Amino acid sequence: MTLSLAQTKLGFASDTPSPSWRTKTAMPTSRGQAAVVAGDDGLIYVMGGYDGSNVLSTVEAYNPLADMWTTKASMPTPTRGAAFAKGSDGIIYVISGTNLGYVDTVQAYNTTSNTWYTKTSIPVAAWMASAATGNDGRIYVIGGESTGAFRSNITQIYNPSTDTWINGTDMPTGRSELGVVKSSDGLIYAMGGYNGTAISIVEAYNPSTDTWTRKASMPSPKVEFGIALGPDEKIYVIGGGTSYVNNDPPFLNTVEIYDPKTNTWTIPGWMESNLPVPRKELGAALGNNGRIYAIGGAFYGYTNYNNEASIILPENVPPKAYIDSITPNPSTEGETVSFVGHGSDSDGSIAAYKWRSSIDGTLSTAASFDTATLSVGTHSIYFTVKDNDHSWSDEAMAVVTVNINYTEDPNYQQIVEANQAIDDLEQQNAQLNNKIDNLNATIDDLNRKLDLMTIELLGAGIVTLILVGVTIAVVYITRFKKPPQTTL
Repeated sequence: MTLSLAQTKLGFASDTPSPSWRTKTAMPTSRGQAAVVAGDDGLIYVMGGYDGSNVLSTVEAYNPLADMWTTKASMPTPTRGAAFAKGSDGIIYVISGTNLGYVDTVQAYNTTSNTWYTKTSIPVAAWMASAATGNDGRIYVIGGESTGAFRSNITQIYNPSTDTWINGTDMPTGRSELGVVKSSDGLIYAMGGYNGTAISIVEAYNPSTDTWTRKASMPSPKVEFGIALGPDEKIYVIGGGTSYVNNDPPFLNTVEIYDPKTNTWTIPGWMESNLPVPRKELGAALGNNGRIYAIGGAFYGYTNYNNEASIILPENVPPKAYIDSITPNPSTEGETVSFVGHGSDSDGSIAAYKWRSSIDGTLSTAASFDTATLSVGTHSIYFTVKDNDHSWSDEAMAVVTVNINYTEDPNYQQIVEANQAIDDLEQQNAQLNNKIDNLNATIDDLNRKLDLMTIELLGAGIVTLILVGVTIAVVYITRFKKPPQTTL
C-alpha cells in the first residue's frame, strides 16, 4: 500500500507516517564511514568503510526489488570516510579518505563491467569530506579533515571527462564530518559537520556562479549523519551524533527534512518516522524505487543495519498554461507567425512545453517560437505545459486564421488573365492608332504635295495666259499698225 501511494501520488494522508521505516535484509559486512551510492542499474552499492578494527575494501550491492545482497569487485585501495558521488556517466567515484594516513586516491567503479580504475589524485587529500555531482557533470568535493586543514573549507572540483582538478571558492565555514547533497534547484548544500564542535550551519554552493549562500540552519547540530535527496525533492538528514570521536555517543534516530523551495526545516511527529536504530557514521541513498535506504553505521559497535524509508508524496497541483499572444492573426499563407506562451506551477516549476494545431499537429516544444509553415485554414491552437512532477496542464486554446495567398486565388488568376487581355488589346489599339497616325501623316504629306502642284499649275497657267496675251499683242501690232512715214 505504501509503495502504491508513493508511486501513484494519490495524495498525502495526515494520519499516515512519512517517512515510515521498516527493516530489510542486513548487509553482509558490518561497517560505518562507507561510501553508499545508488547506481544506475538500480542497485545500492556500499564501498569500503571501517569495521572498528580494519579499513575495508569490500564492496557489496543491495537489490531493493529482491531484498538481497551480492559481493562485487573489491576496491584497489581500502579507505574509510571517503567522499563519493556518481558521475553523470554512471561511474561511481570514491575520493580520498584515510587508511593509516590520508589517502589522495580517486577510485572509479564501473557498475556494468564490475571493474575499478584509478584516476588523477585529488590535490588535497581529505578524510570525512563530502561530495556531490553538479548539473555540469563535475564532482564537487567539499570540506573534510586533512594535513593542511584540520577543518577544511576548500572546494575541490573534479572533471571526469578530462580527469582534472581545479579549485572553487572556499566554503565560508570550514568543517569535516558534514553532509553534502545536490538539490533539484542545482545548488549543492553543505550541512552540519564538525569545526571544533558539532554545528548546524547550512551553506549552499552555486556551481554556475562559484558562490556560496547561507541558508536556514538545521534544527539541531550534528555530525556523521546520513543524507539523501528524497523523491519529493526535499533533503533528508538521518541519524548522526554530536561527538567527533568514532563510535562515541550520543547516537541520534531523528529525521530532519529540509525544503530547498521554501528554505525551511520540519521534523516529522510520528514515532514511525524515526530511524529504527539510532546511529551515526551511516550512509543513505535514494533507490530507483523512490525509497530511502539507511545502511550501516555505528551504535556502540559497527552495524550492518539496512532500513528502508517510504516517502508519501503530497498530491501534485497541476500547472497552468497561458497563451500570451499569436501575431499576426489573421495571417496569410507563408507569412511568419509568432507564438508566445508561459506556464505557472504553484508547487513546483515548469519543465516542458508543447504547442499543437488542429490542422498541422505538433508545432513546437518551446515556450515561444516563430513559424511560416502554417497551412491555410482556421486553426485551433492548443498550448500545454508540464511541471517538474511530470503532470501536464489543461490545454489553453486560441483560434488562428491563415488565409490563402491572393496570388493563388482562382478569382485572382481570372483577374490577372483579364487584365492581361486588356493590356494586349490596349497594345494592339496603340499599334493601330500608330498606323492610323502614320497614314494620316502620309495623307497630310500627299495633300501638301497636291497643294504645291496646284499652285505650280496655277502659276504656269497664268504665265501661259500672259504669254498668250503678249503674243496676241505683238501679232496685232505687227500686222495692223502702220509704220511711220518718212519725209524726203
